Amino acid sequence: MKKELSYHNPIGTDVVRNIRDPFILLDGDTYYLTGTIPPYWNGKSEGVKLWKSSDLLHWEEVGFILHRSVANADSWYRDYWWAPEIHKKNGRFYLTVNCRNDELGVGQNPLLAVSDRIDGDYTLINADNPLFTKQKCDCGKVIIPDGNDANLFTDSDGKTYITVCSFDGIFLYEIDLDTATLIGKPTLVVAPSEDGWDTKNEGQFIICHGGKYYCFYSSFTRSYEVGVAVASSIHGPWVKDARNPIITPIGVDGLQHSGHNSVFSDKKGQLWTAYHITMDADPDTQLLAIDRIDFDKNGNVITDAPTL
Repeated sequence: MKKELSYHNPIGTDVVRNIRDPFILLDGDTYYLTGTIPPYWNGKSEGVKLWKSSDLLHWEEVGFILHRSVANADSWYRDYWWAPEIHKKNGRFYLTVNCRNDELGVGQNPLLAVSDRIDGDYTLINADNPLFTKQKCDCGKVIIPDGNDANLFTDSDGKTYITVCSFDGIFLYEIDLDTATLIGKPTLVVAPSEDGWDTKNEGQFIICHGGKYYCFYSSFTRSYEVGVAVASSIHGPWVKDARNPIITPIGVDGLQHSGHNSVFSDKKGQLWTAYHITMDADPDTQLLAIDRIDFDKNGNVITDAPTL
């Protein structure tokens, strides 16, 4: 008998409750989840926490895999700890989490760490210096390190890229993961619109499928929504999907927000998106949601998200 996954969003509220910017990775037969944990804005997050599951429905808390106690008052990465992700390359696990230090005047920047195990111990790679400083790309846009939401992507040729967001859009660099060294000049992936739903861009996530590159991204202009840009090369040109936003809470009864998604594969190779939602009944609580990602014959992203 063919087995189907039956689920109902939000997911795992008995264990995973109040999580933003969810990221899920399948490693072996186990799914691992991380994301931003509270307090979000009115306090300092304690670090990066990990959960695991065998079926995407029932989650067990593993605990902290990187705690902010590794920082001191003079560390540029002392505060906030937002939007962590774990990227597996050559059998090692590279953790990114976005930190800052307001007293030192260091805006949001990706902290990179590496481990031979997904649950740690993690060794910091760029503890001495933040990855980004204020600079311009060839397009004239300014990359301001504030709210980076770093995402890592390794292409079929083995090159790894990091995308970050700023007020002027979403930018892509090649990166040497082991030394946290940026290579070459940045590429502009997505620019904010002036009067559309996406005047502020963040929460980007890149995948490659069927020879095309897809950059999912979020905006909080109207609510919290997800769009996608597509390219035939990692270096672009990138074109926004005319149907954007492809994930929106607008028109879904009981739902306020649905954004900052990631994409992952299940054990059968089916692609899914994970994103966080907030409900009318409890707008202060952030919840985990998942839904399938498919593609039509023209390579357009198809999803029923957000579902309740």
